[in-house]
Amino acid sequence: MRGETVSKKNKTKLLVLTSFFFGICLISNEVFSNTFKDNLSKIDRKLATFDPGGKYLKQPFEKKIPKAQISGFLKNWSDFLLEENGVIGSHNQNNRFLQLQNLAEVEVDYNIAQGIDVKAIAHMLYDGVYDWQGGTGLSADSSDRSAELYHDGERVLRELYISYRKSWLDFRIGKQQLAWGKMDGQFIDIVNGMDRREFVQLESDDYEIRRLPTWMANSTFYFGKNTLQLLYVFDFEQDRLPGLHSPWASPLLPASSSDLITRSKRPQANNFSDHEYGIRLDRTSGALSYGFVYMYAWDKNPINKIIGTTFVNGDRVLNFESRHERIHHLGFTADYATTFSGIPLVGSLPTVFRVEALYSNGVRVTDARKQRAARNSGIFSDGISRHDTVRAAVAIELALPQRTTFMFQPSWYQTLNHKEGLGPAFGGGLSDEWSFIPVLYLTRPFAFSKDRMSADLTLYPVISGSDTGWGGIKTKFGINYKFSNFIKGRLTLNRYDGGSDSDFYGQYNNWDNIGWELSYEF
Repeated sequence: MRGETVSKKNKTKLLVLTSFFFGICLISNEVFSNTFKDNLSKIDRKLATFDPGGKYLKQPFEKKIPKAQISGFLKNWSDFLLEENGVIGSHNQNNRFLQLQNLAEVEVDYNIAQGIDVKAIAHMLYDGVYDWQGGTGLSADSSDRSAELYHDGERVLRELYISYRKSWLDFRIGKQQLAWGKMDGQFIDIVNGMDRREFVQLESDDYEIRRLPTWMANSTFYFGKNTLQLLYVFDFEQDRLPGLHSPWASPLLPASSSDLITRSKRPQANNFSDHEYGIRLDRTSGALSYGFVYMYAWDKNPINKIIGTTFVNGDRVLNFESRHERIHHLGFTADYATTFSGIPLVGSLPTVFRVEALYSNGVRVTDARKQRAARNSGIFSDGISRHDTVRAAVAIELALPQRTTFMFQPSWYQTLNHKEGLGPAFGGGLSDEWSFIPVLYLTRPFAFSKDRMSADLTLYPVISGSDTGWGGIKTKFGINYKFSNFIKGRLTLNRYDGGSDSDFYGQYNNWDNIGWELSYEF
């Protein structure tokens, strides 16, 4: 009996100790949880008021110069390869980072008088991929310094123009950018060149900072429900493509060539015949707006034209002149917004329809057959053909429940009178007669984060014909977080799948990457 009594006492002690232990754990967990939440709240409050640019630059500057306003941002974005793949075609991918970019920008607006303002924007970009990692595959900065650093006045001075506004007129003259189009893929967005250093990874989110502003006079007249815009572009800015030995250089680029290429002068600002002209007419009718554009412009990318042949070590090689050619552009755009009611499971469904189309006349295209004839038999040929191209897209954007946005944008690119052996053309099929890219986009915020966190998914499948077929797909998945009104972050996964090694997306099958962005605005 005494043994049983001792056993019961031990069990009672064990039960008390166990209860005490779990009680301590629960209390500790509660304390830890509250402490953790308190620390997070403190960090959140500090981030909410963290605005050194506003405190030490914006406020003192605007207080000293009341007619001026200043704003700006710091942005870092990086992409990290999931694999190191070595030699791929002409590209030596012995690096991990595709970009380590840091961009700083400052904008100043000054009101001279009523209706008269001056805007100046300066920015500086530094890409550390050429300095911060080993590897001999990245050396594009040795031939083009701006691949690593915006180092000259033309790149550092982003915009500088004076504007004059009346109720019937908006006139701007100076260095500026102009976004004519709203689509992912640039259909009527043809005025400015583009820094395409990221090539297939460049999307509409990047257009605002990737456009290359140029010097122009821009007049917009307002009369009733109509607007008329006239452009006189007296300087020229070409696209900047990823060159050999840059992170996004195509593995299809030849590593070397025995052909001789002479760089011709690009269009000059001091030559009146080199200037570009544009006109846009828009009209609004209720929920419908539509417009027409025309531009007499230069092709933003030069083409190599054969100017002769010569012999090198007994082999006939081609002498090329790299030159820009004139193009006539004629485009159409329309937007229509409406709300459908009584949709099952949805109720009201706000919807936007958008259309953009561009016809380009006189696009010069590399002709492999003509080049082959000149190389093999010396038959005189310029090695290029002239074709018209059409590119168009229709976008349907739906505002779904739970603040979810869905967009479907079928996009079409075609080279008219196509024939075998033609290279890529402005606005035409992707190295084929036609290409079809049905873009899918989905995004939604999360209620538990008070809408500070959101996710988005974008799919870019490409089909080309009549020879290529399936050309691969790009998938982009992103998570965004708004730390404060000043600081935003983003994580992104980019994948390239399918297609052959020579297809538009297929050639980048080994370029899957994860990226992060952090931006501060004041």
